[in-house]
Amino acid sequence: MTSDAKADRDAARGGAGDGAMGDILGRIRDIEGDLSRSQTKIAQAVLSYPRLFVEKPVEELCGWIGVSAPTIIRFCRSVGCEGLRDFKLQVMGAMRVGPRYLEPQEPPDTLEGVREQVSMRAQHAIMEAVSVPDVRLEQAIDAILGGGTLYAFGSGGVSSWLVEEVQNRFFRLGVRVMPCRDGLMQTMLASTINRGDVLLCCSLGGVNKDLVTASSIAANYGATTIALTQGGSPLAENVDIALEISVLRNDGDVLGPSTMRYSYLAVIDLLAFGAAIRSRPHAMEKLRRLKQQFVSNVDEDASRPLCD
Repeated sequence: MTSDAKADRDAARGGAGDGAMGDILGRIRDIEGDLSRSQTKIAQAVLSYPRLFVEKPVEELCGWIGVSAPTIIRFCRSVGCEGLRDFKLQVMGAMRVGPRYLEPQEPPDTLEGVREQVSMRAQHAIMEAVSVPDVRLEQAIDAILGGGTLYAFGSGGVSSWLVEEVQNRFFRLGVRVMPCRDGLMQTMLASTINRGDVLLCCSLGGVNKDLVTASSIAANYGATTIALTQGGSPLAENVDIALEISVLRNDGDVLGPSTMRYSYLAVIDLLAFGAAIRSRPHAMEKLRRLKQQFVSNVDEDASRPLCD
């Protein structure tokens, strides 16, 4: 394989071949403290303005950074590349994550600005959640209340605790809930589902292959499948009832916490509140029992939230 073909292949993979070694920007950051003054200039130019570095020919790079062409070539080789072309291809591969991570927008410079931005984003996310069609919510509530066990599957930083929230909201209404965060266990549990059970999958992106597989298995055994996920995603297309959220995963600010979780929590609340109203006598008795035991054994203050 020629060096050009190898460089093209590695760029297509996002860098040099295996795992973290393919992250050229990560490699530069790791050695930045050990670089000479000239090499540090090159590293800072790449890390601060990767797109400009890639676009400029070597002649312009020399004038822009203030170093010689041989110095740039030596730097490229010092980080494991065969030359400037190979280095640029690897930087281009690293840039696939999006410029917002490499050249991020300026965040708020005051706590007041942070407070305003967080609250506005949360409000927008919740408004997106309440726009889920009533007919879909009604179908999901009917399935949950009319089914057997409610299985709640989700994996990842947010989805894994969303399924715990599903359990927290529905067990108190008398619904049997089994949450699961492990992909392999989700597949096995789906294989044991009974006809009439319900599977609720939570996924912010809707591309989790384990969830798509588990939902197919569960449907094959007669379960009603529901997904709380991105509209038009593979998971949304694979279930009986898709509760689609279209809020953007981020707005370019990678430092701020994702607001998508507000949308998903709001939909879970819509389902739980709707189910509680629909099954009011049964739900009230379960809630009464919980409050009775909570006040008797945990906290005598009856005004506190129920078991929260």
